[in-house]
Amino acid sequence: MLWPTLSVDNFFQNPDAVINFANSIKYKKEHGGYPGKRSLPLHIENNDFFLTSTRKIISLLYPNEINQGYLNWHATQYFQKVSPKEYNSSFVHQDLEEEFTSIVYLSDEEDAGTAIFKKIKEPVPDYQTKTKRDAYLDSKKQNKQFKKELKQNRDCYKQVFEFTSLKNRLVLFDSSQFHAVNNYGKENKDRLTLITFFKSIVRTDGQPLKFHVNECQKL
Repeated sequence: MLWPTLSVDNFFQNPDAVINFANSIKYKKEHGGYPGKRSLPLHIENNDFFLTSTRKIISLLYPNEINQGYLNWHATQYFQKVSPKEYNSSFVHQDLEEEFTSIVYLSDEEDAGTAIFKKIKEPVPDYQTKTKRDAYLDSKKQNKQFKKELKQNRDCYKQVFEFTSLKNRLVLFDSSQFHAVNNYGKENKDRLTLITFFKSIVRTDGQPLKFHVNECQKL
């Protein structure tokens, strides 16, 4: 694990403008990899917003380097909406193709955060099953097999802590951390988040990039 775990309140200066933007664009379900629906990648939807918001996120980790223009990064970013009427919780998982994950909560809902887990049991059953994908594409397909697989997945982990989903709170964690949603909130309102998956950060001045956890462990 290379990246720290952060929680930052009042992340956007004008969160209502971000919410209005999120509510002005289209969403779709795709491939059943996650519950609910997502926007197009935001570098396609609005590249100015994508560049500004990802730069703001990286400034939490590397404020000097980013102000001096020494960093390039590769990330994908989406708005995501999940209806509590459709889903109660999610599978514990990792974002294995990423370096670190950032989530900004944009709903008026404090009980729809993100929980971090540790593994306590082996072997962990594969959760990328057809049953799960079908249920994530169509919530009416949450049958007995889906519930069984969800329980088997959850039984392999123990919760370590949970971020409370305060509106305009950003959370950031190493993508290798096991995480899940325990509750998607109240039935009458979608859980709206801004999710960013950072795949790489590199320095452009030829100097090596230092990683927070590694630097701490040297002392």
